[in-house]
Amino acid sequence: MVLRHLPNALTFIRLLASPFLLWLLLQSRFREALGLVLLGALTDWFDGFAARRLNVSGKIGAVFDPLADKAMLVTLFIALAIIKLIPAWLLALVIGRDLVIVTGALLLRAFRHAREFLPSTLGKISTFFQLVLVLMVLLSACFPSRIFFLMQMCALALSTFFTAASGLDYVRQGIQMATS
Repeated sequence: MVLRHLPNALTFIRLLASPFLLWLLLQSRFREALGLVLLGALTDWFDGFAARRLNVSGKIGAVFDPLADKAMLVTLFIALAIIKLIPAWLLALVIGRDLVIVTGALLLRAFRHAREFLPSTLGKISTFFQLVLVLMVLLSACFPSRIFFLMQMCALALSTFFTAASGLDYVRQGIQMATS
């Protein structure tokens, strides 16, 4: 019976970790932040695995799992921009894209009664490269080296490209849903 609640418990732990992660980064405690991000990634994988294995996927997990992921990622981007480890324009691009997606989804729901909004392949790729960027920034902050810096610059370029491309793709999909 207790195992049934394990996936949702892990999701809520990840959601509650975001403010602590913000505090760690603002205190320049990069190693602890890196550890917490890695722990968050592990619990994200494990709660999905446990939900499938225990066959306990439900509405709560379907809502809070992506919310916990987004809260952690947005927290990371805000904190990293505040401490100037990522450029402010990238934070604006990431937040702007998310606002466009949420606004479009709300408008489609209100005016076209659309209820299902599945993440696109480009959206998943964008999230992947955003996470890679965060990891490279934290690794570079923890262990300054030329290789981590070069990997960070590659991750920055890929994250920027796929964030913009997925944003445009979501707008295209939204227009298509609105006109069909």
